[in-house]
Amino acid sequence: MTHRFSLGVLAALMLLCAVLAGCGQEQAAAPQKERVVTDTAGREVHLPEEVKSIAVVPIPWASVAFAVDGSADRIAGMHPSAKASYEKSMLKVLAPGMANAATDFVGQDFSIHMEELGKLNPSAIIVWNYQEDEIAQLEKLKIPTIALKYGTLEDVQEGIRVIGQVFGKEERAEELVGFQQDIMAYFETKKAALEGKAKPKVLYLRDRDLKVAAGETVNTMMIETAGGVNVAKDVQGQWTPVTMEQIAAWDPDVIILSDFDPIQPADLFEDKLEGQNWKNIKAVREGRVYKAPNGLYRWDAPCVETPLMIKWIAQKLHPDVFGDYRLTDDLRAFYEKFFSYTLTDADLKMILHE
Repeated sequence: MTHRFSLGVLAALMLLCAVLAGCGQEQAAAPQKERVVTDTAGREVHLPEEVKSIAVVPIPWASVAFAVDGSADRIAGMHPSAKASYEKSMLKVLAPGMANAATDFVGQDFSIHMEELGKLNPSAIIVWNYQEDEIAQLEKLKIPTIALKYGTLEDVQEGIRVIGQVFGKEERAEELVGFQQDIMAYFETKKAALEGKAKPKVLYLRDRDLKVAAGETVNTMMIETAGGVNVAKDVQGQWTPVTMEQIAAWDPDVIILSDFDPIQPADLFEDKLEGQNWKNIKAVREGRVYKAPNGLYRWDAPCVETPLMIKWIAQKLHPDVFGDYRLTDDLRAFYEKFFSYTLTDADLKMILHE
């Protein structure tokens, strides 16, 4: 009796195992679920249900992806210049693990090294929208490719929304966009106070090779919103080289030094740059040369903190009009809200180069 019962149980168990094995095979054969996201170039991108890792080609967007996700755990790769910024930014403090993100899959010129990218095996890659050849190549390799536009603050906001969809963080993305829009609305309230006031002439200098922020850069919008005039507004292109003679002819009231280069205000005040003559430029004579901040990323380029950059410029140009806030308080509130991090005085000095 016991023997027959044991055989019966064994047979039932074998049948159950066979059924379960069949289910397992059916599950393995089931197609992987996908999601469709439309990028800022209007392309439909098919993504896996869960995006486990991304590679980021555009320089500012690794920091934006971090801000949207609230973590760097899914950022497998970033541009070498983004890594250079990371080393001296708040990202290093907030996301020490980001130091392990690969950089050898992309060149300084944004060219993508497909073999190195293959080793990363990302769930998706973010590229510039103009990288049409690379996009075609990536599509052949079946790597989901998200194309983002460069330029305006609106482009940044649309990109934030797209990344929100990629990571399943739509609500957080919308909060970041709202933060930007609230600050931009603040500037609308200052237009009347700026009416009739002289607009300081601003030179935005990228590096010691005299590349300047020309008319097609977002920096023109930043300067104009802050109540100034970009002296290089009529220069073609984005970061465009000019001569010392041209700078002398412009004779800017204020000079902002970008964070893409280690150049410092002292280099101009003490005329340290060989073959250049800064001592007769009005901004230098009057001590109005400033180093652009670096928060999550360099504030020179469109990024999450761009509205804070405009507030920083505004106080440099018109302290009487824009004296109703402390930028350090705004920074503390931003980092507390989005990263649950309390900025120290040392952090603030690092961000603002003070």
